[in-house]
Amino acid sequence: MTTQRTIYVKRGDSLKREISIKDGGEPVDITNWTIYFTVKKNKTDSDDDAVIKKDITTHTDPVNGKSYLLVLPSEMDNLVGTYYYDVQVKRPMTEPISYDDIETPLEGSIIFSVDITRRIA
Repeated sequence: MTTQRTIYVKRGDSLKREISIKDGGEPVDITNWTIYFTVKKNKTDSDDDAVIKKDITTHTDPVNGKSYLLVLPSEMDNLVGTYYYDVQVKRPMTEPISYDDIETPLEGSIIFSVDITRRIA
């Protein structure tokens, strides 16, 4: 089941989020998993046209299902307005599964607002 959530980001700020993968409330071992974070202006845009693409393969505590998303201010500098994002997880092929298992646990809109202070750059 996919959770819907709106993220608010002030232009010039970093976007930092801990990612916790759970099943039935229990942490899932995400060793060797890939987490994809994608932001697009329109949901139907191709991944090649995404404004932000992150492939996370190094996790902070994989045995306990914990990873971390970091998007730097420079990666969002020209973004203002409403965009759409999702987080997909890819579990590598293991027995008895004979294919890479992909799920989308989180999606929603991400709203970038104009910042007031710009002199810190």
